[in-house]
Amino acid sequence: MPLFKHIHINETCQLAIWKITEELVELQNAICLNDLDRKRCDSFGSIARKKEYLCTRILVRKLLGDGVFIKNNTDGKPYLINSDFEISISHSKDYVGIMVGQGCDLALDIEYLSERVFRITKRFMSEDEMAHLSEIDKQLHIYQHWCAKECLIKLYGKKDVLLIDELKIYPFLPQQGTFYGEVIRPDFSKKFNFQYETFDSYLMVWCCQKRD
Repeated sequence: MPLFKHIHINETCQLAIWKITEELVELQNAICLNDLDRKRCDSFGSIARKKEYLCTRILVRKLLGDGVFIKNNTDGKPYLINSDFEISISHSKDYVGIMVGQGCDLALDIEYLSERVFRITKRFMSEDEMAHLSEIDKQLHIYQHWCAKECLIKLYGKKDVLLIDELKIYPFLPQQGTFYGEVIRPDFSKKFNFQYETFDSYLMVWCCQKRD
């Protein structure tokens, strides 16, 4: 089974990435789903979506053991049953990732790097953010902003957030090890730190920030 990457971020937080190379039946045989999860998986029309769903469950079992299940709250944010760990999930093309941790604000986003991002930059970046883009590694720099804003949405926990006006990424160089972003809303305002790693033609950005 292709556990592609496993990172222990700190004493309570870890991240795991799965590269999907299996046929659907192999993944189905790799994990025993409960009735609700089986019905949910069967409801997906896409084979790719079924595989992503199964891989997240396999990763949870590998990191946290049997008997831990993923559910989603009314805003679609995942949480765990039978565990006091928190979870964040992301997937892009052939890769699925989860991050689990305790006592931390955590979020993970994975994106495939493509030229498409240049056509949609103005949809999620402010003029100030675009003014600080590096001309060297510009594509990576834009994707770092995109992934970080996806993480900010997950950290906030609700999707009704304005990508430009309410999510801010502070100026940074694309080679920096850590950079910062903030959710700025009347009901919620908090600054978060981000780290990143590239692999193949993908970027993953994550936050694992101890709560005050």
